[in-house]
Amino acid sequence: MSPPAPRFSVVIPSRDCLAYLPEAIASIRAQDVGPAEIIVIDDGSRDGTGEWLAQAAAADPLLIPLRGPEKGVAAARNLGIARASCDLVAFLDADDQYLPGALSDRLALMEAQGDITLSFADIMSVDPEGRLVGYQFDYWPLFRAFLSGRAGLVPLGPDAFAMLLAEMVCGTSAVLTRKSALTAVGGFDERYRISEDWDLWLKLAKLGPVWCSTHRATRYLVRPGSTSRNFSELARTMRQVFEAHAQDAARIPQPWRGVALARVRLADAEAAMMAGHHGRALGWHLAAFAAAPSVRLAKSTVADALRLLRLK
Repeated sequence: MSPPAPRFSVVIPSRDCLAYLPEAIASIRAQDVGPAEIIVIDDGSRDGTGEWLAQAAAADPLLIPLRGPEKGVAAARNLGIARASCDLVAFLDADDQYLPGALSDRLALMEAQGDITLSFADIMSVDPEGRLVGYQFDYWPLFRAFLSGRAGLVPLGPDAFAMLLAEMVCGTSAVLTRKSALTAVGGFDERYRISEDWDLWLKLAKLGPVWCSTHRATRYLVRPGSTSRNFSELARTMRQVFEAHAQDAARIPQPWRGVALARVRLADAEAAMMAGHHGRALGWHLAAFAAAPSVRLAKSTVADALRLLRLK
């Protein structure tokens, strides 16, 4: 007997994440939203992931293991997108898990409104010991103010692009989008090792309507040594993505324009500080404060100045 037709596809890139991958897959299967096609791209694992996937797929006809190109997470996800048989496509990292009811409201929404190109939900971040780090929507002040206590499904409206440019409120493991939209914008840009997700969400926001759900959909594991801790690469790719999408910055409404620029300059400051270039870090912090003055940036700028004085 052939398996039931899946309602949506979930793309999971994995490299040496066998310690977490079974839980990620189990969290998808625990969703009460009908059958899901799960596409796992084993991107060069050396921990037995390939063998485990082969056994698991033999018992689960909707689990599709693929051999990755070993060119980074963007290329791995693009391979999974190309293989997906459903138009509705979700992403989940191999060390994350869906929380109960992660997709039900947005699946119904996107099935009813075919023009929506991107939806995302709130994320609960935890450390390797399972301790709460924080919630995605609570962390970003402009987006928190935009929601203003609203709950459920919320359209971002005409300023969706500006919101996603300003704050990294959209997490990959909480995204639901469309294969047709992903194909239209070319998928993930494989030139980027970091910020490839931010780049894609901005492209999708330019293509069509964006919605969010205030439901906390995903348990996100914050692990030490992640690629986002590579400050120099993060700063470089953030700058490239910002410049590619904000060529006419004057057309981006405030306050999002200033906050977006400040975030890029803050990444430059952190990269300079980690490299020991304290004077340069102070300059970038001053530039960030000029773009979007805030108490937090003022404290960072003063701390840089004091650090620089101590070094002289």
